[in-house]
Amino acid sequence: MATDTITFLGTSDAVPSWERSHASLAVHMAGQSLVLDCGEPCAKNLALACVDFGKIDAILLSHLHPDHVAGLPQVIIGMWLEAKRTRDIPVFMPAEGIETFRKLILATYLFPELIKFNVDFRPLSDGRTFTVGPVQVTPHLTTHLDSIRRIAGNKHGVACEPFLYELAANGKRIAYSGDMGEAADLLAVLDRPLDLLVTECAHFSLPSLLETLRGKPIRRVALTHLHRELWAKKEELPAMAKEYDLADRLVIVHDGMKLEF
Repeated sequence: MATDTITFLGTSDAVPSWERSHASLAVHMAGQSLVLDCGEPCAKNLALACVDFGKIDAILLSHLHPDHVAGLPQVIIGMWLEAKRTRDIPVFMPAEGIETFRKLILATYLFPELIKFNVDFRPLSDGRTFTVGPVQVTPHLTTHLDSIRRIAGNKHGVACEPFLYELAANGKRIAYSGDMGEAADLLAVLDRPLDLLVTECAHFSLPSLLETLRGKPIRRVALTHLHRELWAKKEELPAMAKEYDLADRLVIVHDGMKLEF
């Protein structure tokens, strides 16, 4: 049986960095190839990780901030020019962005008649499970965009819906936080054992995250999307996690790292 793996294509926060690319993950689970978020330069990093553009089964976008979605058109180009793909690619994303991204794909000349496959945008709904092959995927709303919605989202008629993802197959269960407003957003997926939790730590304090995870049935915690101040002292983080009984389960990830689960 093939090993289930996750490859960290980009682990930076939203600030451009020479050291880290923006948020993107490649997940191989139960024989399925999934890309979670497409922060740029996602296509380049997929190529570096030797991910076959033709074998990607679905793309899952957590929310519409550019550091999570700006690389999507180039990934579509990779599927066209590199893989000569003919199979449609489902792209799961917040419903509010579908019409805009559909127009973007056409505005960048990626016509289905030219590229020979359809970019099939599909809306997310809080708590509604869908499947990618044998993988069950459940999106959960987070509070990441609550303040943005209050500042201007309502004025502009934008729902501002961010999601975290729960993936399950063959008795394994993992979760990816996307971006959150507070660490407590993770409680939606901490009710049952997790083989791997991939969580950001750019929008709240590390102690609040560690306290939320204390005593929870998680086999391994992969810390990504660290803000630059926290990234600068990443070597100190396992010691900080020790008092929460998480030091031996915590991994500080970097671009190009691959983990088995």
